[in-house]
Amino acid sequence: MARPIRIEYPGAWYHVTCRGNEKKEIFSDDHDRDKFLEILSKSATLYRIEVHAYVLMENHFHLLLMTLEANLNSFMQRFNTAYIVYYNRRHRRTGHLFQGRYKAIVVDSDSYLIELSRYLHLNPVRTKSYSQLEINEKKQIIRRYPWSSYRGYVSLKHRHSFVSHEKICTMVGKADDRNGRKRYEQFVVSGIRNDMNITFWKDVKGQAVLGSNAFVDWIYEQFLSKTKDDTRELTGLKELETGPGTIAQIAQQVSLEFEISAQELYQRRSACRTARSIFMELCCFFLARKMSLSQIGRTLGDVSVAALTQNRKRLLARMKDDFHLRHHFQKLTHTLTNSFS
Repeated sequence: MARPIRIEYPGAWYHVTCRGNEKKEIFSDDHDRDKFLEILSKSATLYRIEVHAYVLMENHFHLLLMTLEANLNSFMQRFNTAYIVYYNRRHRRTGHLFQGRYKAIVVDSDSYLIELSRYLHLNPVRTKSYSQLEINEKKQIIRRYPWSSYRGYVSLKHRHSFVSHEKICTMVGKADDRNGRKRYEQFVVSGIRNDMNITFWKDVKGQAVLGSNAFVDWIYEQFLSKTKDDTRELTGLKELETGPGTIAQIAQQVSLEFEISAQELYQRRSACRTARSIFMELCCFFLARKMSLSQIGRTLGDVSVAALTQNRKRLLARMKDDFHLRHHFQKLTHTLTNSFS
């Protein structure tokens, strides 16, 4: 059976989740939840893990962690085993509690940390039973939900000592103070107003990395490009390796899709602005692990890295409301992935 990619290094950020076996509950009552947090606190201290956010649901949990050492796997083995032993003894049961191994995605903290924290904290109202509630009702539910770190982010009296709040608070305010806590609450509530539309999961590469193209490039070069032959069995590794190898190959496919000459795609003031915008993003998407963004930009007509980044933001925003644009991009991504794998 294919194994998931495990990437460990000091200072790594992770979104970790684990689900109950056969989607069954992993907490029978509040005593179990209290014990879970107690074990989490002790394990985090023992392995020097920073816990920045958590949420406990009926049949799964989410954690947002930062490892000071390259030891996520050791931490999770100790943590999960300790809780399973406790739970089985208390409830006089045997067998698996969790569905397989935990899932861990290494995260580019500069780009996705704040969004991930909001995603975790909105979990209690993302269920179907709450879908028809008004915004204010959902706001009160997450503020009162006792099994999430969110209450500690908006109120000092509900904080747990093992949760680190400063990093995320300072991403929306200047400090972890009253103003920072208020701004964070507004940020989370804005996610409810936007119908909790979560889009960043599509950016996960190889089922293991969530980050910018430059970040994915760094992860691949540092931890995956020189690994042993048995890494072919790792789930998701192929996705990090395949795709076109040159800008010319991408230009050929884009020109065919839009029925224009490939030469027009390289022109900074091209009349085919939509095609060029997609072309630029596809070059960054597929080639960031093979060449730097500055090299890509120079080939595309001396485009700066900042301009490439801005192009991506504008393109993603447009694709949310433009079906035809989204269709072109998805079709080209699929074609390029499969044509050069």
